[in-house]
Amino acid sequence: MTKLLSIVLLLFILVSVIASAQKEERPPLDKINVFVVVSESIENAFKDAAKVLHEEEGLESFPFLGYQAHCTLYMTQYPVGLQNEVLAKIEELASNTREFAVNSTGIEMTSGNWYFMNIERNHNLQALSDSVVELLAPLRAKSDFVPDWAKEFPTKVEFISKYGSPNVYSEFSPHLTFLANSDAEKLQSFTEKHLNSDFAKPVTGKIVAIGAGIGDRDGQIKEAWKIFPLKKAD
Repeated sequence: MTKLLSIVLLLFILVSVIASAQKEERPPLDKINVFVVVSESIENAFKDAAKVLHEEEGLESFPFLGYQAHCTLYMTQYPVGLQNEVLAKIEELASNTREFAVNSTGIEMTSGNWYFMNIERNHNLQALSDSVVELLAPLRAKSDFVPDWAKEFPTKVEFISKYGSPNVYSEFSPHLTFLANSDAEKLQSFTEKHLNSDFAKPVTGKIVAIGAGIGDRDGQIKEAWKIFPLKKAD
């Protein structure tokens, strides 16, 4: 009996060591967020809303905390060490892309209590997101992982499998993020009070630059690696 217990213990230790080694062998990854920068008219409205959100509801949103204001084009994981290659590709894209018009389309609380200022998904913005996906998807780290929340959406599952992101092509939903998984009651109150506020109405602006940086667990960027201005419109 003692011999049997010793064998079981040795097997347990061996399995643990192998599992630990396999875990350590996984290559480190960077979650890179490639995004566009909106012009001052939209960004100022975004920051005005963040300020009022703090004053009235006590919520410290990402723009209030100094995070990079951005509209994500494509975010996925890459093997560590590809920063320069990713930046070179988006710099070339930016150098061949002109600024174009875009509008904000109001504020929104999602079903998961995220809070957005939505951006119009016009032809130019959709095309720019598609171009970034085509350029960068071949570089990404392949993974079969699909989060539970996405499993009931076949298109998102397909896009995660092919591109490492549920929010590309037909699922692209441009926005600026105020908060992630926040206080539903406060967000609902704020939204109802500000239906007619200037920042809740469409704001006319432009897309003026493309940038990239490491996205945190909420996809937010504390400091961008680099931002490349688009060509000035004629």
